[in-house]
Amino acid sequence: MNPITPSRTMITALLLVAFLGLPIGTVQAQSAVNLPDTQTYQGIQYITGGIGSEESEGLLALGKTWPLTLEFSQDHPQRPLWVADVSVKITDTKKKVVFEAMSDGPILLVKLAPGKYEGEFAYEGKVLKRPVVVEEGKFLKQSVVWPR
Repeated sequence: MNPITPSRTMITALLLVAFLGLPIGTVQAQSAVNLPDTQTYQGIQYITGGIGSEESEGLLALGKTWPLTLEFSQDHPQRPLWVADVSVKITDTKKKVVFEAMSDGPILLVKLAPGKYEGEFAYEGKVLKRPVVVEEGKFLKQSVVWPR
């Protein structure tokens, strides 16, 4: 009888978990669903997407390990409908732009440093502003909903 040996993929994943300090669910979520690539704006990492249920579920699961998760939707009588192509600008308390990107899908994950910010979100020419407060060791999920 052959002993059971772990696969190289499993060993690599466990080493990454140990090295990076990631929860095991994060590695599983990223490998189970093909998520969009991480991008960078002035040193700030972000992922945008959420088109399709698998990708949106994967991003929302991953978002539980990122400091900021933004969800974009438009009000609708039955329930808010997710929207894409949202222009995002986040400024610090001195009104300096610290993050700017176009969200390709209804979900945007941002590795923003702890602090108080103002978010400016534009969809179809309508601009909404919202305070954004990122706290150390906490994960903020914020919904931005445009009226009809």
